[in-house]
Amino acid sequence: LFVEQGMVATSIDHIVDRAGVAKGTFYHYFQDRAAMLEALRCRYSQHFAEVALAAIEANAGQGHKARLEAWIDAVVRVYLGTYALHDAIFHDPAICHRWVMGEEPVVKLLAALLEEGVAAGEWDVDDPVGSAVCMFYGLHGLVDETIAAGADADAIVPCLTRLYGNMV
Repeated sequence: LFVEQGMVATSIDHIVDRAGVAKGTFYHYFQDRAAMLEALRCRYSQHFAEVALAAIEANAGQGHKARLEAWIDAVVRVYLGTYALHDAIFHDPAICHRWVMGEEPVVKLLAALLEEGVAAGEWDVDDPVGSAVCMFYGLHGLVDETIAAGADADAIVPCLTRLYGNMV
C-alpha cells in the first residue's frame, strides 16, 4: 500500500482492509501507525542483513575479499529489487526519521566482516564501524544513480568491489 499510494495517503483503515483483519487486531500488534512503520523498517533492514549474511556465509572458505564482494553483490541486488518499498518506508517526505546507521543490521554485518579481515591481517581499517557506514552510504548512493539511469547490478558491483577493495 505504501508503494501504491504513498505513506501519507495510506490509512490504518486501508491497511486493515488489505490485510483482511479488524482494526482492533491492528492495535493489538501496534500502538499506532508510527509503531507499525517502525516494525516494517526493522523487518526490511533485517531482511537486508539476512540476505547479506547468507551471501557471506556462502563464501566462507574463500577469504575476506570474496566475502566482501559477496556482501556488495547481495546488498546491491536486494536494494535494486526492493527500492520502491525502501523509498516508501524510509524516504517519505512527510516523515523525518534519523537513526544511527552503524546500528543497522546490514551495516553491523559489514563492520564485523571488516573487523575479521583486520584480525586476519588482510586489511588495515582503523574504524570498522565508521568505514562500514561510509561504504554503505556510498553503495546506497551508487545504487540510486543506477536506478535513475536504468542500469542494473552488473554495472556497479565490479566498480564497488574495486573501490572497496582499495579502501580496505
